[in-house]
Amino acid sequence: MQSKVSWFKRGIVTQDLRNVGWIGIIYQIALLFAVPLQIFMMYQAEHLPDNYDNGHYLFSILDGLQVLLMFSVPVILSIILFRYLQVKVPADFIHSLPIKRTTLFHHHALIGISLLVVPVVITAIFIAIAHGTLGLEGYFSALDITKWAGLTIVMNVFVFALTTLIGAVTGISAVSIVLAYIFLVFPAGIMILLYHNLKYFIYGFAYDYYFDQNIEFLTPIAQMIEIGHRSMTAKAVLIYIALSVIFYLLGIFAYKKRQIEGATQAIAFRYLKPIFKYGVTFCFMLLSGMYFGETQQGEMGWILFGYIFGSVFGYIVAEMVLQKTWRIFRKMKGYLVYAVAVAVLGLLLSLDMTGYEKKLPDAAEIERAYFGYNAHWLKNEYPETPEYAMPVTEYSEVIQVNALNESNRYFFKDPENINSIMKLHQQLIEGGDQVTSRKSYQNIVVAYELKNGSKLVRQYEIPEAGYDEQLKPIYESQEYRYSNNELLRLKEEIQVDKISLNTNYLSYKKFNTVDPKQIEEIINALKSDMLQEPYEDIVTERETWGEIELLLENNQRLYVPWKKSYHQFDNWLKENNLLEQARVVPEDLMFVAVIKAENAEEALSRPGVSLETLFKNNEKPLIIEDPSQLEECLYEASWRWDKEYLIAIYYKNSKEPSYHGLENVPSFVAEHFK
Repeated sequence: MQSKVSWFKRGIVTQDLRNVGWIGIIYQIALLFAVPLQIFMMYQAEHLPDNYDNGHYLFSILDGLQVLLMFSVPVILSIILFRYLQVKVPADFIHSLPIKRTTLFHHHALIGISLLVVPVVITAIFIAIAHGTLGLEGYFSALDITKWAGLTIVMNVFVFALTTLIGAVTGISAVSIVLAYIFLVFPAGIMILLYHNLKYFIYGFAYDYYFDQNIEFLTPIAQMIEIGHRSMTAKAVLIYIALSVIFYLLGIFAYKKRQIEGATQAIAFRYLKPIFKYGVTFCFMLLSGMYFGETQQGEMGWILFGYIFGSVFGYIVAEMVLQKTWRIFRKMKGYLVYAVAVAVLGLLLSLDMTGYEKKLPDAAEIERAYFGYNAHWLKNEYPETPEYAMPVTEYSEVIQVNALNESNRYFFKDPENINSIMKLHQQLIEGGDQVTSRKSYQNIVVAYELKNGSKLVRQYEIPEAGYDEQLKPIYESQEYRYSNNELLRLKEEIQVDKISLNTNYLSYKKFNTVDPKQIEEIINALKSDMLQEPYEDIVTERETWGEIELLLENNQRLYVPWKKSYHQFDNWLKENNLLEQARVVPEDLMFVAVIKAENAEEALSRPGVSLETLFKNNEKPLIIEDPSQLEECLYEASWRWDKEYLIAIYYKNSKEPSYHGLENVPSFVAEHFK
């Protein structure tokens, strides 16, 4: 009669529990301290955090410790359970036993999963007891406890399955640990590296737009760090469950196919070694190129140096890990093949064979256009009805309604404005990348939402001067003014309780009013200035007079820059005899000193050189005391110091002067320095 052999191996289970049972005990204690005990202590101290509406309240309690446990305990468990694979003698002994490899794998894996699941279930029971006995229904529900336990188990099993798969294809424990954490952040990391480097080769590539698509949440670590504030979708949970199953099955396959000789080898499978080697080389190349590109303002020479240095370094590191020796220089032939392949890829990207760089939609297909300085508002997170609540802070007693209408910000629907944006875009396409120095450029994002629901998004770094003709009609449009002036977006029903004027450099120059009539007149004057401000004044680099603070209802505040081009507001101040009280005027000055600054920016970059020393070392500065000339100098004072002329403004009631460049050079200054 044929005897039945039990699939269950008591000896394996007993040995595994002896080896890793202590990890399960420590994990259980840590979870009990991190959540239920912490809840009880916060309840006693009346410090329980406010309720979260996303169903993940429990993750906000000692969230840092919970995340640490979630991404360390499964890794440690897997590494210890399958440690015998990495050492030749234990690997020979265990695989000589009359036990199938699949049976061994299932026993070790299920023991590890059990030690990750049981502590979570026990902790959930204790949380439920605390929930019932302490009456915490106002903070979290029984469903929240289930969500916490379920999501914690899902992430534990996911990390364990991933580490187990990696352990099955590697032969060194240290390499397994490093690769496990690399793969946990790999999806987000590789996308960041690719996006950063593509912008160097594809003109107009909208890298910020792709960064703004929550790319960081491609890694489970970032998702779990933010889980207390941003809910994980059911789709994301199902993806992690599916990946766990896939990793588990791949782990079985790799374990069955693995040669015992793979122990002590960095990569146990020969056909995976080239993938590892060139993958490491490619990542190091992208990282080095990004580093030199960002630190050297996008200079192509430095970027290419970064690619060469990073790829050589990465190739050497990968070979040293695989060969376990530093004597690998005879094996550099593979690098030459890699270098040629990458060079061809870079050439194809720069040739724009897909027509990406020159693509421009037909005007009839455009629903609306976007023009801004970054891609943040392109996501259009704000609804058409702008009633949405601002977050409640610990100091606020009521929910504050946002005072600004943020819907459709930076979007243009007027056909004339869309046409102006397209003309600018066409000029950018024809002009190509004209930025020779990233020290003097501005970043713009142009996008089109098409009637078929698709988007075309481009991002450019353009010179600060050179596109004035194309930018002027856009900047002077009502839609642009609305998007870039908060006061114009202030909702009509929001009450302004107080206005304060704060001038630069002279703190005693102030004006406050709570008079409703004056407040209305000031707001009307400022809005008229904003709606009529010409392009030249919009892009000017003149220093502002100061800041205008509007105190709104519910103690909210709105800050408006007091631009020198706000002439109607200046006229209102003069008509009400408030100009001298509110801002700097010639009567507040002793004099203004003017010097002609040649290569001032370069001089200021030298050690020990300051604006003060530039003026002291100048033998013949122009001293201005005439009130009308002082007024002109005040008006043209710029916040930039890389101008042809620099001025030092000396105040009667201040020991220190203020230093500025001159935006437009007054005729009397140019005449003097002829």
